[in-house]
Amino acid sequence: MKDRIRFRLKEFYILEKFQVKYYESQLSTAESKYYRKAFEKMMEIEQGHVDFFVQELNSRNIDIPAVTGTLADMAGNFLGESVELTGPSKACTLGAALENRAIEMYQSFTMEAKNDACLQDKLMEFCLEEEFHSLWLQNYAWKLDNKTK
Repeated sequence: MKDRIRFRLKEFYILEKFQVKYYESQLSTAESKYYRKAFEKMMEIEQGHVDFFVQELNSRNIDIPAVTGTLADMAGNFLGESVELTGPSKACTLGAALENRAIEMYQSFTMEAKNDACLQDKLMEFCLEEEFHSLWLQNYAWKLDNKTK
C-alpha cells in the first residue's frame, strides 16, 4: 500500500503540472479580461496543488519525477495551441474534461489514502477545487456557445 501511495503522489504531481501548463497556455490568447482572470486563478490554485505534491514527495524522500516539467510543458502548450485555433468555448470544454478526469482520480486516491487522515483531507479539498473549476468551465462554455446563437 505504501508503494501505491508513492506512485499516486508522483502521478498527481504530473497531473497538476500538466493542468498548470494548460491553463498557462490559455493566457496568451485570452482577449476577455474575465476569461484571463479565471484562468489565472485556476492556474494559481493548480500551482498550489503542485507545490503540495512537491512537499509531500520531499517529506517522504520520494524523488520528484524529472521528466514531467518538460512533458507537461510540451503537452500543455500543444493542447493550448490546438484549442487556441478553435476558440475559448472549446478551451473551456477541454479544460472541463481535464478537470473531470482529475476529479475521478482524486476520488479514487482519497479512498486509497484512508489510513492517512491528513492526506485524505487535503485530497478532498483539492477534489472540491477541481469540481469548482469544472463547473465554471462548463458554465462559461455554455454562455459563450449560447451568446453567439
